[in-house]
This record gives sequence, structure tokens and C-alpha cells, in this order.
Amino acid sequence: MSNHILSKKHQAWLDLYLDNCKKLNKSTYTLINYRCDLEKFLTWYEFKFNSTIEKSKKNFVSEYKSFLVDGGEISKQKKGRIITLFIKIFLRFLVKEKSLPLVQTPLAVSSVKRHLSSIKNFFEYLKQGHEDHSKLFLINPVKNKIHAIKLKEKDIKHTVMLPKDQWRDLIENTYRTKEKTILLLLYWGGFRLSELTQLRFSNFDFKKKVISLERKGGYIHTFRPQQEDAIFKNILYMREHIVTSGDFLFINHQGNCLSTRSMYNLIKKLLQRNLCDSDLGPHSFRKACATNLYEKTKDLLLVRDYLNHHDAKVTQTYIETKHLSIY
Repeated sequence: MSNHILSKKHQAWLDLYLDNCKKLNKSTYTLINYRCDLEKFLTWYEFKFNSTIEKSKKNFVSEYKSFLVDGGEISKQKKGRIITLFIKIFLRFLVKEKSLPLVQTPLAVSSVKRHLSSIKNFFEYLKQGHEDHSKLFLINPVKNKIHAIKLKEKDIKHTVMLPKDQWRDLIENTYRTKEKTILLLLYWGGFRLSELTQLRFSNFDFKKKVISLERKGGYIHTFRPQQEDAIFKNILYMREHIVTSGDFLFINHQGNCLSTRSMYNLIKKLLQRNLCDSDLGPHSFRKACATNLYEKTKDLLLVRDYLNHHDAKVTQTYIETKHLSIY
């Protein structure tokens, strides 16, 4: 990364955007990614055009995409104006080091998509923030059709997604609270099978309606699930009327938590009972959760954090490819 110091305008807009993301409870990991991606983009823009982004140049998104895909090096351009000898001497005392070139190695498809997603969300924030009082940022320059990058087949690990119509039939025809809760947690919470079996009542904060649990990798993940009202309503009923002792949500006849094999068999039984496609399984719910959340937010990093992935490339494999026009 270059040691270049961003212009005051760019730095101010970037700080405002990141503060807004923080207020939206985006994770520290996501904020770090946003900052790195956008600092790189803004540095490239200043080096390339010697101006700020409100005076955006034609086709600059395509040029930056090529820079990410192909790699390269760009240095700060000298402004085409005469500087007096006095100013030159004065600047020598202020500037202790020259800006290093911005060097970019070719990025993988997933990384390019993430960068473009960050830029698109940044411009959307600026567009909405200026629309009531200025003519700046009237149009988001990142366009799905123009700047889309198709995934290569080898980059996609196919998982069959639970279709929305089959989900509606499934949830409407499931009446037992325990079974309905399992389906809600899978479809809206995006839980892994192993995480589902280990869920405890103590993982659920009924006042804040958030879930805190140990995720893959051993760290505690706290998040608000989609459709939290329906989820917490059913879990509260289970605690008061079904599981009256112990802390595990889903238990066997001996009072122990269900094994992953037992939970898998139960989920397959529910799918078969409702005549769902035979190739659907527990992970089909997780893919549906990812696709629905991305379709709603268009934010790959948010979906990555929600599913507890460490790499956005993995998250892409969970999102139905017709929605992956751009990130």
C-alpha cells in the first residue's frame, strides 16, 4: 500500500462513511476491509486524475477494475501548473517524504468483486447524503451490467438452494414448535448443523433479541437474526412449555443435546414429508439465507459476517449465481 495521504475531502467522506457503517453495527473485520479497499481506490483515483471523486472521470470504474484484475503500478502525477520557487522551498520543509507508488498484484475474481462492492456502497452513501442539498454524486458510477465480473465455473461449489415456494409450503405445514424453530433458525439464522445442535437458551438475549454463541474457530459471535420476532417467540414458548429443565434447545429422550446425525435425519424427514426436492439438505437453508440477505442488502461483506465466513470467496458459493452480478 502506498504511503500517500488522502486529500482532505476524500478523507472526510471516507471517515463519515465508516462512522455510518459502525452505527449500522458492521463488524470490526468488515470496517477494516472497507477502509483498506476504499483507501486503495481513492489513492489510485488521486494518482490517476489529480482530482477528487465528485469530479468523476468517464469510465474510471472500468479503468480501476482493469487495474485490480491485471495488476500494475501507478505513481502520483505532477500537476500541470507553475509553482514559484518560494512555494517549492516551503514545501520541502512540509513534505518529508514522497508518496510511494501504488503497486497492485492481479487479484482473484472474488477479491475484485469485493472491491467493486465496497466502492459501489460508498458512492451510494455519498449519493443519498448529498441528494437533498447538492448536485454532487447524482449517479452511482458503478453499474451492474457494465462492470459485472462473471465467476468461473471452477470458482463455484454448487449447493442446491431451498426455493422460496418450497420454503413457504414447508414452514406453513410445520406445526410443532420444536420443528418450526429448527426451520426458522436454519432459514433465517443461517446456522451450521453443528451450531444448531449446540444451541442453548442462554445463547439468546430476549430483551435485545440478539444471539451470542461460539462460532467455528472458537470466537463469540453476537448478531441479530433475520425475522427475530418469530424466532424469539418460538424459543420463548419452548423454554416455558417444552424444555423445562436444562439449557440445550434441542434434546433427545435422555435429556442430552441432539447429535448432528439425529438433527440431519430430522431435517431430511421434514423436507421429505412436505415433498421438497430430494437433493435438498440442511445446507440448502444456509444457501437460501445467504442469497436472501444479499438480495436484500447487496452487501457481500455483511453476508460474510452473518454466516461467519473468513473469506468472501466462500460466501459467494452460498449465493445463487443469478444474483452475483456485482459486489
